[in-house]
Amino acid sequence: MFTEEGDNMCSFGGPKAPPPPPPEDNSEAEEAAAQSRKNMRVQQNNETNQLKKEAFEDRLQAYTGGRGRRSLLTGNRGGSGFALADNLMSKKTLGA
Repeated sequence: MFTEEGDNMCSFGGPKAPPPPPPEDNSEAEEAAAQSRKNMRVQQNNETNQLKKEAFEDRLQAYTGGRGRRSLLTGNRGGSGFALADNLMSKKTLGA
């Protein structure tokens, strides 16, 4: 009952399939593909870094208003403070 193919006791299994052929030598194609993927990753990293830098500059520009920081004393209305409505200004409240 034992066959030379193995210790298989099943009589209805039939002969074993032949082993698969050895893989083809695609080392040059694999190296080219790996280099292409590496170049693509470098390019994507450069684009991502550029977009991050631009986004940071845009946020900084929006935060500072494009003019830099100005204080209430040295701004274009130097020393005038906050603008209040006329109905809030009186001698009793002194604009506060």
